[in-house]
Amino acid sequence: MPSSSSATTAQETGPDFWQTVPAEQAQQLGKPRFAPSRYYVAALDLEGLQKALADVPVDGSSGLLLALPLPDGSRLWFRMRATTVMAPELAARYPMLRTYAGELPNQPENRVRLDLTPTGLRAMIIYEGQSLLIEPYRPGDTAHYLCFDKASLPAGSKQPFSEAGFNTN
Repeated sequence: MPSSSSATTAQETGPDFWQTVPAEQAQQLGKPRFAPSRYYVAALDLEGLQKALADVPVDGSSGLLLALPLPDGSRLWFRMRATTVMAPELAARYPMLRTYAGELPNQPENRVRLDLTPTGLRAMIIYEGQSLLIEPYRPGDTAHYLCFDKASLPAGSKQPFSEAGFNTN
């Protein structure tokens, strides 16, 4: 994780839509969806983030510098660009499904992929060779998120993809 000496303020870098959730408040949220051995809980201003990302360019030129939390509670600011992963007809049919990619300025090996859907934000950050994840704390909760290293998940804890309950209409 970045050292405190490399951290910069939100005013120098861009907006930060994340707030730390104190441990006692996190306990009141109940059991998290995943069970990593170490994690950080953050609250997200999802509406603010959606507004900020609405005009992010596809090519990444002068894209938003977006703060994302790490498992130790620190932040990294990624230069974001919108991505297209669906056929144009599907993208037009499902405008609420948005995907983005980003990288640390001057450090393209440190990158992120994230998506915004009605079920919240999901992100995978590759930072210094580690796979870090940001996932909704529990199903249906778009305000609280777990930030953790994929390596901290117990073996076999990630459920395989299932189409059950996936609305294709």
